[in-house]
Amino acid sequence: MKWFAINCIYQVICGEGKHSPQFNEQIRLLQATDRLEAVEKVNQHATQYNVPFKNCVGEKVVWKFLGIASLTEINEIKDGVEVASKILEPKSAENYLKKLKHRIRLLTESN
Repeated sequence: MKWFAINCIYQVICGEGKHSPQFNEQIRLLQATDRLEAVEKVNQHATQYNVPFKNCVGEKVVWKFLGIASLTEINEIKDGVEVASKILEPKSAENYLKKLKHRIRLLTESN
């Protein structure tokens, strides 16, 4: 068996969907004998990964599986192995770095 990192793309729909468009990219690790089996496995189980629920105003929230954006074979599972990567081209580097600094602070500060 081999390990694969698969980027699953979902559309997040709240209630009737009359809200700003939301999409969720999930990178999932799974085992399969080859790439074809990995794709088949995700397609069979993708709707089971995110269970619908009611949000704070009672609207049903669902994840509509749209497809697989990428599939990467992971040759070795070890500390520090790269699972996924993407290059971003933000409109404003200053705003991007400001938001990044905020996220880092939230993740690293103790409560």
